[in-house]
Amino acid sequence: MKRWMCTLAAIAVTASLTGCNFSVKADGTSREAGSLKKLGKDEKATIKVMYYDKNSFYQQYGNLFMAKNPNIDVEVISNQGIYGAGKDPQEALEKLIDEEKPDVLLVNGTDQLEKFVQKGRLYALDDVIKQDKFDIEHILPATLETIKLKGEGKLYGLSPDFYSQALYYNKDLFEQYGIELPKNKMSWEDVMNLAKRFPTDGQGDQRIYGFSAYSYMREGVAYQYMSSIGTTLGLSYIDPEQMKLTIQTDAWKKALELTVDSLKSGALYMPNNQSTDSNAPRMYEDYLKENLFAMGKVAMTIDGNYMMQNLQEAKDRLKDVKPVNWDIVTVPVDPQNPDFSNSVSVNNVFGINAESPNTRAAWEFIKYINSDEFARVMSKSSSGLMTRTTYSKERDGHNLEPFYLLKPNPDKSYKGYEKIPVGFYQPFSMLANQEIQAVFDGKKSADEALKTIQDKGQEQLVQAKQVDDAQKEAQSKQK
Repeated sequence: MKRWMCTLAAIAVTASLTGCNFSVKADGTSREAGSLKKLGKDEKATIKVMYYDKNSFYQQYGNLFMAKNPNIDVEVISNQGIYGAGKDPQEALEKLIDEEKPDVLLVNGTDQLEKFVQKGRLYALDDVIKQDKFDIEHILPATLETIKLKGEGKLYGLSPDFYSQALYYNKDLFEQYGIELPKNKMSWEDVMNLAKRFPTDGQGDQRIYGFSAYSYMREGVAYQYMSSIGTTLGLSYIDPEQMKLTIQTDAWKKALELTVDSLKSGALYMPNNQSTDSNAPRMYEDYLKENLFAMGKVAMTIDGNYMMQNLQEAKDRLKDVKPVNWDIVTVPVDPQNPDFSNSVSVNNVFGINAESPNTRAAWEFIKYINSDEFARVMSKSSSGLMTRTTYSKERDGHNLEPFYLLKPNPDKSYKGYEKIPVGFYQPFSMLANQEIQAVFDGKKSADEALKTIQDKGQEQLVQAKQVDDAQKEAQSKQK
């Protein structure tokens, strides 16, 4: 078995398998498996990095790295061309990698990471991490665990940042109405019950709301509430492998009923559907004023870390508005699975192309952007959440622990979701929203609404799939 593993590794040259005694050619030099020869003092190297956009790459990573490593030049391969009507993004991505042969791959999300690992596209970093004594002790364990989970126990990449959300709350409003403050790891029922304790009888500028989120959805906000409650509980409304909706269940019925009950209480802000005049001149201050939490009109909201920046900008720019005295706790969780959340994700994983002839230079890049030094510099200017936690637990006097407290949900699976036609989502959201409104208005029961969402939604899915298939066929004929 061991001999077979050695042979496989030697052929694929994809990952170092500790214990196999063989040498491979890379960087033009033979090396023992599990070790990477360091670049010489005056040795030059050029690496290609696959990223979204050239300018943003240099601004975020490239300029700093090249200033620190003047002997390594970096070229950027943009992956924006893989998206578009009739294109299969995964297929287009594979083609881009084969044609352009980038040394460093930006892996978009852990499902894509898993696919790349299974296809042998990535180089395992575990041995070179040990060889260089690279500190991963101060990288958020949850992100490393997530990457290892998709890498069959190995680290096939590292991520300098991650995405997370928190429940923001207005401390002054809670104190004003004598309501106990939110806590970490509340359920959706807990959050909605707190929201209902705020008064709903204010008029005009005096009206406040217990909770507001997803208002950017406009007419789709009710469905977004139901969807968030359901997915927190581990529910899925679609099976992408079977191309079937799976929303007509007792569990989704409970999510729908909690949504309607909360909306009826008047505690939840619902944006009106009146569209603003797109030709009217709008200042950035107008945009900030649309954020009801920043205006002190909402007791609780759910948002990402960028909300902190919006609150700071409102404080700096809107001198006639009282700054919000805010704090955060974790987003609502599933009481049966309280340490995990769907709102935490590792989206940008940088890995080394297994076929790269510049493995050492590629590793120097990944090592730097995941280093203590890089995190220290970025913590001063970036609003993102760094996986290296030394500099990221506090900002402007606020404890950021709630962003870091929950782990990405290993059961959250978007596997196969790339098969779902993009054209399906908007009409389905409108359908679901109409049916939730019908329950709210007393015109339908929850069971009747879910049946309609299931049946009509299935028709929408089939129709969207037919359109998507026709586009792909037309695209392939043009080639």
